[in-house]
Amino acid sequence: MTAVAGLYDIWEKAREDGLVDVPRELVSFFISPYPDEVTVNMTRITNIDPLDPDDVTRAEVEARLQAMQLLRFFKERVPGFANARIAATGTQIGIRESRRIAGRYTLTGDDVVQARHFDDAVARSAYPIDIHNPSGSGTTTQRVRSGESYEIPYRCMVPQGCDRLLVAGRCISTTHEALASTRLTPTVMTLGQAAGTAAALAVSGGVAVGDLDPVTLRAALIADGVDLRRPA
Repeated sequence: MTAVAGLYDIWEKAREDGLVDVPRELVSFFISPYPDEVTVNMTRITNIDPLDPDDVTRAEVEARLQAMQLLRFFKERVPGFANARIAATGTQIGIRESRRIAGRYTLTGDDVVQARHFDDAVARSAYPIDIHNPSGSGTTTQRVRSGESYEIPYRCMVPQGCDRLLVAGRCISTTHEALASTRLTPTVMTLGQAAGTAAALAVSGGVAVGDLDPVTLRAALIADGVDLRRPA
């Protein structure tokens, strides 16, 4: 995906002039399948408790206000956007992080950047750890070793002390740092496929999902097209 990340001088001048007060450090947008449309990824709401509905409502309102600020910024300051308009916004605020399970294994930031592999891996990613400052602007990035990818073990989806439940998506067992990579849509879709496949295999085999043979699960996922094969 082609992206623009920068325009620091234009952005800082707009902030100094009071045109925007979004706590981001740069301009960020991505091309779309349409020649006259881009996806802007620049809003940031901080100091929100995602478990408090009043806080989440406040975040929704603030994000919509930021979107309108950004529209004005693009129209007035960014070349090529003079006639820009908003085609759509998210149906609800995106929450990067909230509660997660304590699983049989907790994926760490070191697992990610060191590109670790696991015998019971059910998903793979090479996306970097990108931690957005939860209290303001700034983003910290740690990349996976060049040319490699890390794996997510099945155990991250199995809660401790419970062998009949699977949890997929953003709520798997990870540290704060690892979550900054595993949260990506393609990754959580793969985890969802793994959970569904595991549930079906457990039912057909008459076992609890926590007792499922990971070799059998991996074979089924590979047969369905999930890229889990490793170089010989």
